[in-house]
Amino acid sequence: MKKESASLLQDLRSLLNVGIQLGPAEEELVKSTFAKILQSGDTYSVKEIEDWFLQEHRDGKSANFERMVNMAHYQKSKFEASNKFRIISGGEGCSCGCSQ
Repeated sequence: MKKESASLLQDLRSLLNVGIQLGPAEEELVKSTFAKILQSGDTYSVKEIEDWFLQEHRDGKSANFERMVNMAHYQKSKFEASNKFRIISGGEGCSCGCSQ
């Protein structure tokens, strides 16, 4: 993941707190952050996002954690479905994070 993408993810760090519930504005921030990462030409695996969130929020998985990972997965699937003719890297495996 590029430095710019990691910087965008930093904006989401405060949303991992267990005591708050994501409202519509926070959910829109999460969705737009993942959309910006993908539109910039960068990509991510859902596992990579989970690991990053766990590293940033050592208290374990919260409802917000699960919701944000789900939104990351949704944005990636939505982006890939609308971008059928993208160039695929020559690296090992696919970009979805699964092990092939």
